[in-house]
Amino acid sequence: MSSCRTTVLEIALTNLTIDTRAQFHFFLLFPMPAAGWHKLTDEEIRLATLWHEDGQSCQEIADHLHRNKSAITRLLIKQTPRKKQGRPTALTGGQIQFLKRKLTQLVKQADCQYTVTVGMLRKACKITASARCISRALHQEGIYFRKLREKPVLTAADVTARLAFARKYHLKPKSWWSRQLDAAIDGKFFKACLNSESRKRAAQRATFGAYRAIGEGLDTGYVKAKGALNYNTGARSILVMGGVGRGRVLMWHHVPSSRWNGKAAATMYKSALLPSLQKASPSKRRFSILEDNDPSGFKSRKGLAAKAEAKLTVVEIPRRSPDLNVMDYAIWSEVNRRMRRQEKRWPKSKKETRAQFAARLRRTAKNLPPAFIEASMGDMKRRCKRVLAAGGGFIEEGGQ
Repeated sequence: MSSCRTTVLEIALTNLTIDTRAQFHFFLLFPMPAAGWHKLTDEEIRLATLWHEDGQSCQEIADHLHRNKSAITRLLIKQTPRKKQGRPTALTGGQIQFLKRKLTQLVKQADCQYTVTVGMLRKACKITASARCISRALHQEGIYFRKLREKPVLTAADVTARLAFARKYHLKPKSWWSRQLDAAIDGKFFKACLNSESRKRAAQRATFGAYRAIGEGLDTGYVKAKGALNYNTGARSILVMGGVGRGRVLMWHHVPSSRWNGKAAATMYKSALLPSLQKASPSKRRFSILEDNDPSGFKSRKGLAAKAEAKLTVVEIPRRSPDLNVMDYAIWSEVNRRMRRQEKRWPKSKKETRAQFAARLRRTAKNLPPAFIEASMGDMKRRCKRVLAAGGGFIEEGGQ
């Protein structure tokens, strides 16, 4: 049988030209790599170099790695530059950087009035690569389609005021914010969640998302009510005026009838804040407080008179700047998280009265760790530096 095959092969070779016959013999001697062949990995290159330095021959190294000797020879002896394999890239590095710059420009031009798509980016850049290829390149750069952030709209005057505030206070050390500043105050309405249904809504509000497969998005556990707390819980909300300083919650004042005005502000300053400050620092006669420029209470005529009478010096936060108020960026959210954590262990049948809810709210706030409060107030140094670097604009609140 083998002699028949050899005869057929010889007959076939006699019918080929000399050049074609030479090529045929070359492929018999040096066949293409087997299916699944791949380049030398970085680890294989490292080992081969190490063994070569130890005096091993190319054949020995090839045997160790189960590779062809010629591949090891090209790597160690000839040192042939490794060529990039596969299809040529549709986008060069320069084109990707151009895409990123153009994308930023288009998004700013849109100003949130319409969605900038990959197709629009492709057309604006006049690039022949497909939309899918462009999307993949953006993903590799960490750019994905994400939900727009929601922030207060800053006017030119707001930006100027934020920049002036940052310039004035960015050199203050963390200890000044957490120890020298006597208190930071603000107000917040808390929904009175007295039964399991309202507690469920409150918990859903704080839940961002869930891992899911395509098609699971409408099942139970993947859907929450739109505007999770924009509904009547059956009880009047509780307006709290809170104040933190020196590593603790100094003031937790429930405003009567939850109505905020000049009279309520004056009562808060004289009957709640001042006694708390005097208790925390008995030797002091004047106190400095951080607050925003709320016109209905803090800056009302009665509010200003009460502050003057109580000898309170104000460090005023610029308008529409919750990122510069420790109560907004740390305290309120932490109190809510701890309230939801407590409720998570409760049976569905458990109910509270409004007074019981308000008392639990106060206990939760008063039990905030001193280290957390001090770190949150000290974070004002970093925030002021970022506002300064942003020229008074919005800042990234997370990170270091």
